[in-house]
Amino acid sequence: MLLAWIPYIFLLCFVWGNFGEYVSELNAGEEVTVTEISGCAEGGAPMSGVIPYCSGEWRFDDGHTGRGSIKGDKAEEGDKIFAGDGFVYRSRPSLIWSMSVTGFFGLALLGMAIGLGVLYRKDAVRRRQKN
Repeated sequence: MLLAWIPYIFLLCFVWGNFGEYVSELNAGEEVTVTEISGCAEGGAPMSGVIPYCSGEWRFDDGHTGRGSIKGDKAEEGDKIFAGDGFVYRSRPSLIWSMSVTGFFGLALLGMAIGLGVLYRKDAVRRRQKN
């Protein structure tokens, strides 16, 4: 019975870790302006999983620059993006949306675990009463 919970616990820890990463990115990031776009790639069909992106560069308020892939809609010079050291999002709301979906999924997994635990306890009590 305990071995059946191992993949579930792994999934719950994975979701919790991703949620924590989103929270830290939300705290560490800032809205910056794109200074250069070196090229964009179109995405594939919606179900292909290929997300369109543009390669670009941006400048932070303290003067240092960042470079990377800006996922989402086509970006142009002068656009505002949400970035930090090691991450970039098309906008702050897109990060909040990702964080919300991950948090909801984590709460659903936690609710399932609690529900399964309650059902297991009820079943154990019922089996003891039959004996």
